Amino acid sequence: MLKLAAVLVAGFVAMGGWAVVTVKDLPEYFIAGQQYTIEFQVRQHGRTLLNDLHPSLVIGTTDRRLGGLIGGKDETTVSAIARASAGTYAVTFTAPNAERVFLTIKSGFMNTQLRLYPQTVVAAGGSRPAMTANQRGQILFVAKGCNTCHVNSDLSNAPDNMALTVGPALGTRHLAREYVIQKMKNPNSQVMPDLGLTDAEAAAIAAFLSAGAAASGGR
Repeated sequence: MLKLAAVLVAGFVAMGGWAVVTVKDLPEYFIAGQQYTIEFQVRQHGRTLLNDLHPSLVIGTTDRRLGGLIGGKDETTVSAIARASAGTYAVTFTAPNAERVFLTIKSGFMNTQLRLYPQTVVAAGGSRPAMTANQRGQILFVAKGCNTCHVNSDLSNAPDNMALTVGPALGTRHLAREYVIQKMKNPNSQVMPDLGLTDAEAAAIAAFLSAGAAASGGR
């Protein structure tokens, strides 16, 4: 089965059948019963923004099983709508009354999808969960689609997503913080796109990718 899966992935890549999903403005946590709109973009080969797709968001209160073949508890699917900007879509949903919410974006392009890290849900008026910059960076590294092109062994309990060797593997490299921020904010590359990250997002991802840089001497 693993060999068959590898052959199928290789076939999709050869036919141009892969894309990257990038989530914009992902909250650090959700409040039960409150409505949220998740906006995202879909890029073929990580660069070309794709229009005329029919994406959707799968929402559950437990993780999917058997490699995602079986849905989680209380799982529902909500259709996304296209925004005016190229390759941009949005979906609105109500955060469930649960400890965590599991979100999967199905892009509508081939079998491309993005499973996010489980997100914390708090009751209305509840306390905000503590999160370090490193933890936030891990979540964003997946939500921004970075892990599709850059395999990273430093990710803890990473969601099961397609990973391709388009860019260099980043695990254990401990990149210098300033270098990471510069590269993400101004890629200046024919391969890596400008994702329009905010300063806070770039700083969080840099905190994750540069962890241990001081001890290892930077890059």
